[in-house]
Amino acid sequence: MSEFHSTVTIDRPPEEVFAYLVNPQTQEIWQSGLQEFEADWAEQPAVGDHSRGTVKVAGKKLQWEVEITEVKRPEKYAFRTVRAPFSFEVAYSLQQVGDSTEVHYDGTAEATGGFFGRFADPLVALMYQRDTNSNLANLKAILEER
Repeated sequence: MSEFHSTVTIDRPPEEVFAYLVNPQTQEIWQSGLQEFEADWAEQPAVGDHSRGTVKVAGKKLQWEVEITEVKRPEKYAFRTVRAPFSFEVAYSLQQVGDSTEVHYDGTAEATGGFFGRFADPLVALMYQRDTNSNLANLKAILEER
């Protein structure tokens, strides 16, 4: 299992960051590899809600479906896979720091395994971490331009 962690500070209040982070209409804007996104909610996710998406990774399109496991507005948003080529869990935690919001991303992903997986897993983990950092930087840039 690979772990991924990233943190960014956004010069906006937690409620504004949380609202943008969970909005189904903004997902394809701030997440670079995301090509399609659909959610059961319009504005506020609830535990048990599902979302589905297609992401392009290394030239391949991968489809996934996740279930919301925790929502505490505007402090936390977490989900886990119910259908995907590999399992993963993600949690976004938001903390007010002065007039800004510190966003913590914590995720885990199942290793691909097998002979080639043993060699490919570190490369996949590096790519995933880079995408995570880039996506949070996108989120920061977009929200601070508003």
